[in-house]
Amino acid sequence: MYEMHVGTAVNGNRPVWHVVVQHQRTTLCGQPLEADENAQTDHHCLPCMTAFQHLMRTAQPA
Repeated sequence: MYEMHVGTAVNGNRPVWHVVVQHQRTTLCGQPLEADENAQTDHHCLPCMTAFQHLMRTAQPA
């Protein structure tokens, strides 16, 4: 299962939504999450979204 969490962009200049494996603190792009997740944003992390898209394409049905 995957979750979305706000964190700093890979380039470090703004908050973005990252894809995170449930119960983990590291994003699919490898960016560590910060403690303050109350930030709001309309932006998404492109490396996370690309990795998530790849995972969904290669996932085998159960």
